[in-house]
Amino acid sequence: MKKYLLLIFLLLGCSSGDNTSETGDVPVINLSDKVLEVPSLPLSEAAVKLEVIPLEVTDEALLSGINHLRVTDHDIWVSINKSQYIYRFSRTGKYLGKVGKIGQGPQEYIRMSDFIIDDERQEVYIITTVNGIKVYDFKGNYKRDATKQKLFMDEEFSANNCKLIFHHQSFFLSQNLCVIKPIDNPKDSLWSIALVDSAFSKEKIFKNPAHIGREEQIVEHRGKPEQYDMVNYWCEYDNCFDMYGGELTLKYADTDTIYQYDVEEREFIPQYSIFTREEKGEYETTHLFVKDKKDFNCFSIRSYFSCRDFIYLIGSKGKEVYTFCYDKRDGSVRKEVRESEFGEYNSSWWIKWFSKPYLYLSCPFVLENDFVGGDFTVDYRSCGKYWIDVLEPSSKDNWIDVEQIKASTSCDENRKQDFVKVLENVDEDSNPILVIATLK
Repeated sequence: MKKYLLLIFLLLGCSSGDNTSETGDVPVINLSDKVLEVPSLPLSEAAVKLEVIPLEVTDEALLSGINHLRVTDHDIWVSINKSQYIYRFSRTGKYLGKVGKIGQGPQEYIRMSDFIIDDERQEVYIITTVNGIKVYDFKGNYKRDATKQKLFMDEEFSANNCKLIFHHQSFFLSQNLCVIKPIDNPKDSLWSIALVDSAFSKEKIFKNPAHIGREEQIVEHRGKPEQYDMVNYWCEYDNCFDMYGGELTLKYADTDTIYQYDVEEREFIPQYSIFTREEKGEYETTHLFVKDKKDFNCFSIRSYFSCRDFIYLIGSKGKEVYTFCYDKRDGSVRKEVRESEFGEYNSSWWIKWFSKPYLYLSCPFVLENDFVGGDFTVDYRSCGKYWIDVLEPSSKDNWIDVEQIKASTSCDENRKQDFVKVLENVDEDSNPILVIATLK
């Protein structure tokens, strides 16, 4: 990894707007020079098809508050905040059944945190909070325990924000600050990505370059739940993954490189370098959990999304949210700017501990839905080929402005009218509507 880090530092130091580095042929995504600001970025540039799929309502499937979603070529899989089951629908939205067994028996679990779909083997991995990983078939029958340990929270992970990644029959663990457990040897043990074996034990770890040289400081500024100590610890945005075209790519939090995973070498190789002249701020202040508004005035890239011809990078500075569109074919960059608003959490117990509210800034990935009108917000991505906008009739924050759609132009006015009818026919008991874009 050290040789790749050196390569990136040289790249960023020497870049002057070229589309390709002089060493290593790693393309540079230049976000500062010759960037064209545009009023919108159309969805049709990235997607070839759009589907509008209302999820069927049944006595067993009354859904609101979707927290995890997977779309495959054959099925739609959903979990919600108020249930511990996984709900299966056809690609047309017909309810097919649920997966999971709730209880304290050997085939059961009490609470789940996420799930993974293995379409090839027709298996559902349910990641539980205290019962390991349970594996069921698509009809809901228990098959086995992938691991019986209290999974990662106490055994494998040392940080609070963690997830499981599935790619080409391999599993990866991902964790982000804050650290919540003591680490005896931070320089060797503070990892961000880990390749695991069939028992979900770490085989190989990968470190975020932004952590190198700061490991001991990061551990010093950890959360301390065991002491009920509400300190203003260090945290970071999530590691970002994309699987477009069957490739696993990654951008570590607070770094300027997109990596591609080499299956044979079992290594993350630099694929793109990101260049900007924007001020990124001091690590010690930009990574505080509880920030002041001025701490948001530094530039950061939160996430990225890849498709055939483009890479979209979502960033922010102050209250402005940027969507950069990098063209893989010629290296050009367009930028759309949107205004966001700060949200805050300030309950009485929170103020007692921290004396000021918790501030956050929403940075969604929004494109112009020129297929049927209005906006398209990418709430989920799945299988490296689908982007999904979830519309929930019961949610003020996750619905859509029907009048905006009526007033907008689209590629197909008949389809727009059909979309409007679907939206106008919902009521408070309707299940969410999925708007699924298939990427080119």
